[in-house]
Amino acid sequence: MLTGCGGGSGSNDGGKGTVASATTNQINPVDRSKLTQGGDLRWAVGQLPANYNYNELDGTLQDNFQIVSALLPAAFDSTADASLKVNTDYFTKIELTSKSPQTVTYDINPKAAWSDGKPITADDLIAQWKALNGTNKAYNVSSITGYDQVASVAQGSSAKQAVVTFKNPYADWQALFSPLYPASTNNDPNVFNKGWIDKPLQTAGPFMVQAVDTTAKTITLARDPKWWGDKAVLDRIIYRAIDLDAQIDALANGEVDFIDVGPNVNNLKRAEGIANVDIRRAGGPNFRHITFNGSSPVLSDVNVRQAIAKAIDRQTIADAMVGPLGGDHTKLDNHIFMRNQQGYQDNAGALSKPDVKAANDQLQAAGWTRTGDTGTRTKAGKPLEINFVIPSGVATSAQESQLVQGMLAKVGVKVNIQTVPTDGFFDKYVSPGNFDLTVFSWIGTPFPISSSSSIYAEPKGAEIQQNYARVGSAQIDKLFDDAAHELDPAKARDLANQADKLIWDEVHSITLYQRPDIVASKKTLANYGALGFASVKYQDIGFTK
Repeated sequence: MLTGCGGGSGSNDGGKGTVASATTNQINPVDRSKLTQGGDLRWAVGQLPANYNYNELDGTLQDNFQIVSALLPAAFDSTADASLKVNTDYFTKIELTSKSPQTVTYDINPKAAWSDGKPITADDLIAQWKALNGTNKAYNVSSITGYDQVASVAQGSSAKQAVVTFKNPYADWQALFSPLYPASTNNDPNVFNKGWIDKPLQTAGPFMVQAVDTTAKTITLARDPKWWGDKAVLDRIIYRAIDLDAQIDALANGEVDFIDVGPNVNNLKRAEGIANVDIRRAGGPNFRHITFNGSSPVLSDVNVRQAIAKAIDRQTIADAMVGPLGGDHTKLDNHIFMRNQQGYQDNAGALSKPDVKAANDQLQAAGWTRTGDTGTRTKAGKPLEINFVIPSGVATSAQESQLVQGMLAKVGVKVNIQTVPTDGFFDKYVSPGNFDLTVFSWIGTPFPISSSSSIYAEPKGAEIQQNYARVGSAQIDKLFDDAAHELDPAKARDLANQADKLIWDEVHSITLYQRPDIVASKKTLANYGALGFASVKYQDIGFTK
């Protein structure tokens, strides 16, 4: 999973309809040979990455992933329907060579090399496993999922072959080594944690880093002449950090070539009125949610978390945010599966529908009292106040937090909306736990179960992985582990749903709605748009003639 503030090619209907299926996308597919060779793609991101190491806790952001994916190896590519195929730019073959014990052999492309000239070898896979398997606490990792299931990674018949042996059967083994970082980074905890803060140290992709300008808030990638795969169509990709609410102006003024509209109806309406702009849609694996900080003084009581969740009308929020965009705007009642994914079911239980009376009763029983039906509740002379932290320049977050503020006032909870700079939203507030409530998007993957486990894993001291709520249980962890080892997809989905029911009981977070995958793009932009589950082939992006 990635955090964000805000294979079929599909069809393009000008944005008037929606793609409700999880199997199609809209990217304006055009053969590379028919595109204009060269040119710049101007790409808006919400912020410059706090760390360009995607595997480090502060680096697991959508904006960062969109940058490093143009620069680093990945083992597999995914299509719009979440099908997987070996990324032959980096591996000539990846195959399951034994079932007992489960063993996967990676044959590395002989041409694949890092930007410093060193070949990509088994040593790189070995180092990444050692850094991410959770045994060395010096590494501030975002997730150990999958790597902790590996018994060994060893060189095979040559330096260009790696053999990965698992402790137990692991269903989502194809999610590993994407992206892959060099051994020089993964061998040293200090380099892993801090070496990539200012810029990427090494690359191995169709593009290389040309410049990072923190004053102008831009990152410029240039076509890498050493790249061994298909030559990149574009000359450069220029990423520019722009507040989400200001990105529509940048698109209208011709400063960027596309924007992620997301659940912003005002931006969608404006984009529909811009000449030579397409609206591209897909059914993606992404969702909005509210995270409860279970380590904060007020929300450490699960009864208070449950009461607050009961007072929040999630369908009203979904109606307000997604309804005007068209398509399905039913609230989301599952933390793992989206409404258009196999395995989806309503696991919210008592939180499936709002219940103000039950919320009031539960707060009263927890010792938070008030006189009559108005005013803020108190306990031991302290008011029931919570800080709802949101990033600046994101109208969606502002509207959602204001809706929650009004709903919780009805049960005597005072919500203070704290707007903080977007650049520090995750690394200064969410990651260190400086909030009571916060709202953002989880950006999903073709591996809904394994990619979710680090979000809900019980924290081990200061090691939280991606569990910003800081609550969990051994039972939830075991269900995720059992699901990861279950090779029968139906049984794995059942175990995941059992875990999800417990996540709702803990009120780790409450899901709001499946986030629309809507991109407003210049009509001439090809091979990019609303991706759905598909990965990006950066060397194929370009503009029609």
